Amino acid sequence: MTLGAWISRKKAPPIPDEIRGPDGETVVTDEQVRLGKKAFQANGLMNHGSILGNGSYFGVDLTADALESKAAHMREYYARQHGADAFESLEAADRAAVEHRVEDELGARLSEKRTRESERAGARERADALEGSIARYSAAEVYAHRRIRDEYVDRYYGGSPERGIPEGYVDSAEQAERIADFACWTAWMAHTNRPDSDHSYTNDWPYVPAAGNRPTGQVVVWSTIGVVLLIAGGGIGVWAYHSFDVAEPTTELVDVPGPDSVSVTPAQYAAARYVPVAGALFVAQALVGALLAHYYVERTGFYGIGDALGIDVVSLVPFSVGRTWHVNLGILWITTLWLAGGLFLPGLFTDGDPPWQAEGATALLGALVAITVGAFAGVWLGTRGAFGSPGTDGDDGDLWWWLGSEGLEYLEVGRVWKVGLLAGFVTWTGLVLRGVRRMDEPPTGLGHFVTYSGGSIALMFAASMLYTPDTNIAVTEFWRWWVVHMWVEGVFEFFVTAVTSAALVSMNLIEKPTAEKAILFEVFAIMGAGIVGVSHHYWWVGLPDVWVPIGTTFSTLEFVPLVFVLYRSLGEYRSLKARGEEFPYTLPLLFILGSSVWNFVGGGVLGFFINLPLINYYEHGTYLTVAHAHTATFGAFGLLALGLGTYILRVVTPESAWDPTWFRGAFWLTNVGLVVMTLASLLPIGFLQLQTAYRDGYAAARSLEFYERDRVQTLLWARTLGDTPMILGALAFTVASVRHLVAARRRRVANG
Repeated sequence: MTLGAWISRKKAPPIPDEIRGPDGETVVTDEQVRLGKKAFQANGLMNHGSILGNGSYFGVDLTADALESKAAHMREYYARQHGADAFESLEAADRAAVEHRVEDELGARLSEKRTRESERAGARERADALEGSIARYSAAEVYAHRRIRDEYVDRYYGGSPERGIPEGYVDSAEQAERIADFACWTAWMAHTNRPDSDHSYTNDWPYVPAAGNRPTGQVVVWSTIGVVLLIAGGGIGVWAYHSFDVAEPTTELVDVPGPDSVSVTPAQYAAARYVPVAGALFVAQALVGALLAHYYVERTGFYGIGDALGIDVVSLVPFSVGRTWHVNLGILWITTLWLAGGLFLPGLFTDGDPPWQAEGATALLGALVAITVGAFAGVWLGTRGAFGSPGTDGDDGDLWWWLGSEGLEYLEVGRVWKVGLLAGFVTWTGLVLRGVRRMDEPPTGLGHFVTYSGGSIALMFAASMLYTPDTNIAVTEFWRWWVVHMWVEGVFEFFVTAVTSAALVSMNLIEKPTAEKAILFEVFAIMGAGIVGVSHHYWWVGLPDVWVPIGTTFSTLEFVPLVFVLYRSLGEYRSLKARGEEFPYTLPLLFILGSSVWNFVGGGVLGFFINLPLINYYEHGTYLTVAHAHTATFGAFGLLALGLGTYILRVVTPESAWDPTWFRGAFWLTNVGLVVMTLASLLPIGFLQLQTAYRDGYAAARSLEFYERDRVQTLLWARTLGDTPMILGALAFTVASVRHLVAARRRRVANG
């Protein structure tokens, strides 16, 4: 992957110094494109719509929108040359001639270069000539580019309420024009062939037939290979699981120590304070998620409440801000519970805490709360222009980048806040390591695995420091997915395996040596496929072709180790059934089992389905991705986090005060909510989008007209049926956390 970073940077799509019309007039410069990228990020447009298919699905994908509009305006231009007012008014023969001319201009030619290097022969010279080049537009392209600028000024500066865009969404008409320039450049690289290639920088994505963009041959071939690999890999995986000595939870009744017999350390009490804080973040995330879901059906308000109170809800909390909060709240509450688990578990295997361990855990929690508040306030202030207005000539400041929002999905918060979060991760790793060192175990011991997995989260997060506002968007996407994917399908899986194994050992379900063996087996399988599997995010963003075969192969194999996890979860379930209700850790184990099942469904089944190149070509950036994201992120990692929180409180709460009712309710409410949300809304909408993309083009599947269809509106309303139990489940968990933390505090006071 490090070698891939060098190759990707070297072969990233160029930004021509200038794009000129046929008369030599400059249409757009590289500086205007770069200013447009900054304006796109500073205004949070990646959380309103998307670019190159990555981002939010509420608004249009700017790449597809610009390319579709470009083709349409070019057709209009040539139609007028034929004496017609509109393309649709042409005779059939003339219409076919115009279609062919536009497709020929956009779909099958290298842009003309006017540099000394371009006159040299050879592939290397032609590739080098891309830097410092002058690209040429036809007269029709010049006309289209200017029309798109006008449309973006009307939409993002003038306002478009039906799209959920209030008036003055961006600070000036000039800023909107720069965003259009950036969008048009991504459209340019989507239809301009890579040197010595018969397809564009984005592998001819998005699907815009009018521009000549269709799936390439390698997309079809590697999709076929992916299916073959799945069948072969699945069979080999099952054979390996049964051939090697992989630890299984015992199904025999064993003596499990009750929570009252466990000596709780001050650091473990401090870790327990993280649980209700995470619960509050979970409630906030669920509420914001419901607001965002409703924005899809009522883009100018919220159940009429804003009108009744005289509040413009859309202007106060634009979709882009709400989605930024929603995404980051999800990461934060899950991470908070994982941090708590990492601080809590070593104390179960030692006699006491290192000096100042409890104080360190408490200080870390306070710092994380302060950073979260600052980061979320910075995002809101940044999108309101409080930290400058990039995209405007003469505004060279990057304060928005440092204190506001970087504007990149999942990694939105300003750089100052990210540095603080990174420092928090490093501090947490140090605290856990201090506790683990008291366990008297080798570097391959259970506690060390927990430390390694947690430290890896910080290590991968550091990659988000490797780009700046001026970095090419393709290279920026390389590093963004380096963090996000390697978290979700790499080190998060590592952490899940390590922490689950540690919890099972502490429950006396498996022996410590066999748990360590299982971690070695599963982690090498998971990370061996998951890390390089990040490549499937690189297919359509302008990165080299080499990522298509690599991404297909490893993304397919990611499914195989999840079979191992499912097998283990079934073993844990048999163990649970053998103990009956007398087993004191039934509920925490139930959450862990649910996590394993959803990991298989969301990360495995849905993940494999949408990551076949041919399907992903049409599906990329649709509700099928939303279904995968929700089932994999909340189902796999969220439920594990809730299980860890429940386990922590089960241990620190006296037996007499333990009441499983609220936690059990949280488990079933969140699971029912996720099932209903997925089956009644997300998947049906996703399949309709897939059908629309294949039939009418990608832009149509992401258009306002698609979301306003009666059937789609009904399915969007059905999302409420899943959101409601999810919110109630979050509330139930939070209430239970506060009640049991109070009981634990009384126990601690009573014990002196």
